[in-house]
Amino acid sequence: MNAKGSPTTPIPFDAGDRIRFGLEPRRPYTVRARSEHFVVCTRPRDFATGEFVYTVIDWRGGIRGPVNGQSADVSTDERCRDLLDDLEAGGWEISHRNRVQLDIIDGGHS
Repeated sequence: MNAKGSPTTPIPFDAGDRIRFGLEPRRPYTVRARSEHFVVCTRPRDFATGEFVYTVIDWRGGIRGPVNGQSADVSTDERCRDLLDDLEAGGWEISHRNRVQLDIIDGGHS
């Protein structure tokens, strides 16, 4: 999709908060880790027990999506924080091919 967004004022989410996105309004994500610039969110994968789909919010770019390259391990909160640390350090970036404009329609404390 190679979507382009614009910088977005961060919403102060906490771990455990639920977020709904415009492209997937019936599939809420749960905030697993956050920093000043990014939020890692997951939801259960459809029809697969114990597996997750994830998306990363990038406030600076006004986009969200998976990271470039191999799939990220988001199976635990610790792995989500590791992914967040790698994003902040510049080791990963949001996929250019699979990013979408930031489309939060609802979010807050669960």
